[in-house]
Amino acid sequence: MKTLVTQVGSYLTGDATADAVVQYWLALTEERRTDVVEIPVVGSGGERSNVRLALGAMLPIAVVEADLAPEIDDDEASAKRLLARARTLTPTAAPAFDPGEEPEGLTGFESSLV
Repeated sequence: MKTLVTQVGSYLTGDATADAVVQYWLALTEERRTDVVEIPVVGSGGERSNVRLALGAMLPIAVVEADLAPEIDDDEASAKRLLARARTLTPTAAPAFDPGEEPEGLTGFESSLV
């Protein structure tokens, strides 16, 4: 288990969920975006519930290891949902031209560098 620490509180959640929150937060930060996510947590009395977290560059988070035994039932499912959201933000670069194909106008530019 890990504790997510935010400006508004601390939340005990599963390892996979906490790690996925950080990965999604990083993806949002790189894109200069924000989002609200809902994750499973364990309350101070051991009760299970969900919390909604706002994530983004201006909303710092920290993760602290928590040596506690309780597990969260949908930890893996929560992590998968967050990672899927992070993947939608990660830009995929595609080459503008195929290897060996010379783009138009590049020849003059190359000769000016020599």
